[in-house]
Amino acid sequence: MAKQIGSSLSVLAVSDLARSRAFYRDVLGFDVTDWWAERDGLNGMALKLHQAPEGFKPVPNPPEPGADTGIDVQGYTDTWAGLDALYEEFRSKGAAFARGPVVYPDFGPWKEFVVEDPDGYHLAFGGVDGGRAHCSIQPQIDSAILWVRDLDRAVDRYAKLMGLPVREEDRFGKLHLIRLDNGTHLMLDSHGMEGAPIPERGPSLKLAATDIERAKREAVGCGFELALDVQRLPTVAYFNLRDEDGNVVTVTQELVTS
Repeated sequence: MAKQIGSSLSVLAVSDLARSRAFYRDVLGFDVTDWWAERDGLNGMALKLHQAPEGFKPVPNPPEPGADTGIDVQGYTDTWAGLDALYEEFRSKGAAFARGPVVYPDFGPWKEFVVEDPDGYHLAFGGVDGGRAHCSIQPQIDSAILWVRDLDRAVDRYAKLMGLPVREEDRFGKLHLIRLDNGTHLMLDSHGMEGAPIPERGPSLKLAATDIERAKREAVGCGFELALDVQRLPTVAYFNLRDEDGNVVTVTQELVTS
């Protein structure tokens, strides 16, 4: 069966919503919208901040037996180098810490620090220093890059295709980042592309859909060309799109099998 739950968010009732949004945005570097606050995508650390009703005092989790600090949200990092960089970033922006970096030798070893937010919620960040500790290149795809000739039109088209907003703060000259829910980016780059010929390309991206026929109609409605009509295999259905710059995108739907 196809994956049905894409991510989960911790919900925090806060006493002053504007203050909390500013803290998570300006101190912890979260991307804060009217819907959520997230760092590294909805699969990184993601929260929903709800304004508590008048007279309600937020109640952070108590410490577990034998501990001195309760934890409300737990984040994981792959290496201690990444953890240390995160700590220095937060410290430089004035974060308050319920616990500074501590190494627990019997748990990996595990290294962790705990940030305290304006309502006393505790966010723990920690990890083990595994086999990738001395690799400076992380084993993940950070962005997919497509070259486009008309940046505004391409941004509008891809944002509509995935139902995502177009934000001014994501534009960097002739480059635009469309921030995806899993923490990666679709980078549309128009540097030096004015008047460039359209090359022949194979698929550069794969996107997932929940309804393959509806997805095809929506994509064509956004102005994409259907490069390959829907193909159905025993466990997956897919089709290919082509944009006006020759970029090809495969859209797939996993099929439920009995």
